[in-house]
Amino acid sequence: MEYTLEDALDTLMDKKIKQEKNIEDLINKISNNEVFSLKSSSTLEDIKIKQEELYQSLLKEIEQVEPEDYPIPRTSDLRVEVLNEMEKEIYDMQKLHKNLEQKLSDIQEDITYLKNKKEGLKKMQEAYLDMTETFANKTYEKELVLTKRIFQEVRNDLYTVVDTIFADNESFKELLAALTSAYMKGGDDVYVNVSPDVLDHVNFLVENDIVQYHRNDKTKIRMTELL
Repeated sequence: MEYTLEDALDTLMDKKIKQEKNIEDLINKISNNEVFSLKSSSTLEDIKIKQEELYQSLLKEIEQVEPEDYPIPRTSDLRVEVLNEMEKEIYDMQKLHKNLEQKLSDIQEDITYLKNKKEGLKKMQEAYLDMTETFANKTYEKELVLTKRIFQEVRNDLYTVVDTIFADNESFKELLAALTSAYMKGGDDVYVNVSPDVLDHVNFLVENDIVQYHRNDKTKIRMTELL
């Protein structure tokens, strides 16, 4: 356990209280002693005897006090001890401050490292997203070109079949044009309404899996997906 200046002050205060009590006890003892006063008949020998008795009494009292090893007030020993304690306290505080500075430096290095990691991950993410977007665009463009080519081939083949099977095919061609236009629009506009005059054409297209009915409304048809 560390001995601080506050502990030293408490120790000195306790000693002060003990000394004050000793002085008070001594005063009480002296007060209760028989008062000796010089008389006209007292001789020099009587005075010396009384002085000797007082001396012996004080000496006996002092011998009963147990000696303590502590610095004497207003001496160099006390000042040196206090200074040594203060220097030790300062050294411990400087050591603690140095350790805290080292920990702070380590934490700052870790923060810098994590920030660099975060920036690196962010750049990697941006690069990945750019690459993914570029790849998706290229793939979409290729698929769109392929779809258009297949759609054109299917449409040409379909027109050939229509010309062969149906002699009067203007209504059939109009239906195919409407289905083709709706298919290219996409979304909710892919369906075309079925009128009674084109039911034969619709049945032919449904049987050959070229068009399909709306799942909830049999009066609407759309072209099937080519891919």
